Amino acid sequence: MKSVLALTRYGSLGASSRVRFALYEEQLRQAGYSLTLSPFFDDEYLRNLYAGRPRSSAAVAAAFRRRLGALRGARNFDLLWIEKELFPFAPGFVERLARRPYVVDFDDAIFHNYDRSSNPAVRALLANKLDALLKRAAAVTAGNRYLADYAAAHGARDILILPTVVDTGVYRPHPAGAAPSHDLLLGWIGSPATRHLLQNIVPVLNEAARQMPLRLVTVGIAPLDDATFPVIAEDWTPERETELLAQIDAGIMPLTDSPFERGKCGYKLIQYMALGKPVIASDVGVNGEIVTPEVGHLARSDAEWIAAIKAVAADRDKSRAMGVAARARAESHYSLNANAPRLIELFDRITARQSPR
Repeated sequence: MKSVLALTRYGSLGASSRVRFALYEEQLRQAGYSLTLSPFFDDEYLRNLYAGRPRSSAAVAAAFRRRLGALRGARNFDLLWIEKELFPFAPGFVERLARRPYVVDFDDAIFHNYDRSSNPAVRALLANKLDALLKRAAAVTAGNRYLADYAAAHGARDILILPTVVDTGVYRPHPAGAAPSHDLLLGWIGSPATRHLLQNIVPVLNEAARQMPLRLVTVGIAPLDDATFPVIAEDWTPERETELLAQIDAGIMPLTDSPFERGKCGYKLIQYMALGKPVIASDVGVNGEIVTPEVGHLARSDAEWIAAIKAVAADRDKSRAMGVAARARAESHYSLNANAPRLIELFDRITARQSPR
């Protein structure tokens, strides 16, 4: 069996590490690969970050030691699988510490933390810190075209666009769903790091709620500020994630049109769609590819957001049909079963080129 060391950013609490790495473990095992996960930050670090506590210098130092230790043992693996970078905010030369053949995965435009930083020193020292990592990579997996284009422009040669996926055996439409209600129940799932994107459209949701009965359930964040409509704020747990989203009438994904948001991979849209829900999303980045007219609505302005919400509420039969189409699109384009073979083919191609250890 071939061995893969996944050098992830986070442990099981980090959505990107969980769905772009750990989710593939069983499919990789069946294809002859053993997967070992080695996070940079531990779950306690992420809990503190989401709770708004100051970053602990001791925790960061421990993360660097943990990653160095993992790299010392990397010679025992056939392939390294790196989430974004080896060492956040470290000079580019340390990215050369990966000695085994490796694949780099991008699901966020983290390079803009450097080349678009408000700190001139960060821009000067780190704007191109990922070049060495990308030029030496056996391949790059990118969650969308924006990320793939960056990788290509900075030296990557073998690039696979691999969307963020869900296991559609776990994410299944619930036949019962929520009890019929006159109110439209919208849903949003995310983390404290993306809460501001939802907060940005509270005035739009307030206006929509003045025109029609509207409620919102949020999963994974503190209650919103200044909402004049009912908001149910639920904590995220892996056990209740699908249960909570199964109750909604439609899922939403607002974004600002900025370089960093153009790197987003639309994971929450894919979650809603896999559960058979129509979606409403800002027409930014990959959202415009995920959301077709058959599965939901794209919005470029406040007026278009309000019109989309009213359309979902006005014709429930059409919205349910969109949900059916959304499920089908999630299965064919954004499911684990549809995309795992593509990742495995890439790994097979890379490991076939390597001489035995």
